[in-house]
Amino acid sequence: MIEKESYEVNLEDIVCRRAKRTDNMAEIATLIYQTDPYIYPYWFENSVDKAIAFLSDKILMPGFIFNYENIYVAEDKSNKKIIGLVVALDPSVNLEFDYTPYININENHKKAIEAYVFECIHDVMNNDAMYIMNCAVLEECRGRRIGTKLLGHFISNMERAGFDNYRLDCLLHNLRAKNLYHSLGFKEMEEVKGFAGYVDGTVDVVVFKRHKGDYLPDEFQTEEKYVGIN
Repeated sequence: MIEKESYEVNLEDIVCRRAKRTDNMAEIATLIYQTDPYIYPYWFENSVDKAIAFLSDKILMPGFIFNYENIYVAEDKSNKKIIGLVVALDPSVNLEFDYTPYININENHKKAIEAYVFECIHDVMNNDAMYIMNCAVLEECRGRRIGTKLLGHFISNMERAGFDNYRLDCLLHNLRAKNLYHSLGFKEMEEVKGFAGYVDGTVDVVVFKRHKGDYLPDEFQTEEKYVGIN
């Protein structure tokens, strides 16, 4: 079990960058697991250890949704720890990966997870936009503008790399996340009831979209050219 660490974070020590093969994959896996409490506990039978082990290994595999090349991280340089991430996919990403052998759960949960994976891939392939699938900050580091810095840097760099449109889904009741997206120029487009992939079918989400040229705070307007996420 990976235990929570309590420590102070200085925003000036946070470096936002693309993930690397040499990063601590357990730290990245922990953040991925924390982003969706409605899916991953079912997938991994409520075992955090099992989830971290699975994700840490598969992050390095081509075609896996959470391949490190699709991940942008916030690293706390003073503590040498990854404390935030953005997972983003565009239509050029290879998403050919067989999840079936790894879903060792009952049939209802398996169908929910397969629907979730399909929903993610469908969003990428059928929308003219980069799909921001996950955005997370380590639980003990939240409320310190780390998410704003991370996503702001990401959007700025992606726009300079040629990506013009962005799409993401946010849980309807997640006011903190919704405020973050609004602050970076995202606009609410529609509500989706019983979002596909959730086991009990009761989770509602808001679809956000952003286009190049929409509002972005001045602090993110001076980023150097970035080569892209994929």
